[in-house]
Amino acid sequence: MMPALARVGLHLRPMAMADAPAWFAYLSLPDAVEHTSWRLDGIETLYPQIAASNPFRADAPALFAIVDDLDELVGTVGFHTVLDAPRGGEIAYNLHPAHWGRGIASEACAAVARWGLEQRGYRRVEAYALDSNAASQRVLDKCGFRRVRLEPGLRAVRGQPRDFWLYRREA
Repeated sequence: MMPALARVGLHLRPMAMADAPAWFAYLSLPDAVEHTSWRLDGIETLYPQIAASNPFRADAPALFAIVDDLDELVGTVGFHTVLDAPRGGEIAYNLHPAHWGRGIASEACAAVARWGLEQRGYRRVEAYALDSNAASQRVLDKCGFRRVRLEPGLRAVRGQPRDFWLYRREA
C-alpha cells in the first residue's frame, strides 16, 4: 500500500525521471534551499536519487512526488536513507515556495512517516532540521516527531558547517 494524502487536489506517487526538470527548477530558487544542505551543481545531481528510489523494496530509498490533479510537481517527500539497526529511515521533504504555509509539508511528512512505520516495518523515522529553519521544525513537531539533540556542524550549508536538530518518531 502506498502513502496517501487526505487533502483534496494533491496526491503522492513514486518519483519519476520526468519529474527532474520541475524539481530542479524550484530547487534552483534561492528561498527553496536557503535552510538546507542541498548542493545542486546541475539537474544531473537529482537523477541518482530518483534512480535509487524504489517504494516497493523495504531496503531501498523511497522518494515520492507531491503532485496536484494535473500531475504538476508541488514538492517531494521520502526516505533518502534506510537505517539498519534499529530498522528505520531518514525522511526529508521540500516544496515549491509557492506552496509554503498551507500545511502540505506537514501532511505529506506525516503520511510518509506513518507509511514507513506501518508498511515498511520501520522502528524509527529520523529527520534533520537546520537550527535556523523554524518552519521545518514546526512541520516535524506537527508530525509527532520529538527533538532529540543538536548535532553541531553536521552538514555544510552554502559551504559553512551548520548545526542541525535531530528529530525522531518511533513506532
